Amino acid sequence: MKNQSLCWPVLIVVLLFAIAAVSCVGDIDTDPKNLIGRWQMVKVVHQGKSISKPKPRQFESEVEMEFLKDRSIEGTLPTDVFSGSYEITDGDSIKIEGWQFSKKGIPEWGEYFYRSFRLVTTFALKKKGLNFNYNELHLIYDEGELIFDRVK
Repeated sequence: MKNQSLCWPVLIVVLLFAIAAVSCVGDIDTDPKNLIGRWQMVKVVHQGKSISKPKPRQFESEVEMEFLKDRSIEGTLPTDVFSGSYEITDGDSIKIEGWQFSKKGIPEWGEYFYRSFRLVTTFALKKKGLNFNYNELHLIYDEGELIFDRVK
């Protein structure tokens, strides 16, 4: 009987912890420090249509961007590499510029990135799952968004 009475407080504490953890799942952040790192594009939403990342063909790279502390960006496309810079203003406003890469031989997935990245005006960082770090990046433009998962 005494063991049963001890179980209730433990159960209540566990439930409260679970509720607190789940309530943090949908957090959105725009702190530029949390943007630093490498991100892989996993989805494009354009004019309400959602396109998920295809499996890359042999000898193709993933579409990835690495935001560096010095406000520069390095990244890969399926058939090329690129570099540029970014500037954060007004909390969630982002300006991405200075790209140097070729469109030659770029497959459709890379084309989505190529057509959209210059249109990006804001960003949002989200937590996915029971994670304490922001591991999902949304680069948002007028007609849609590019969605990335943190890889580093």
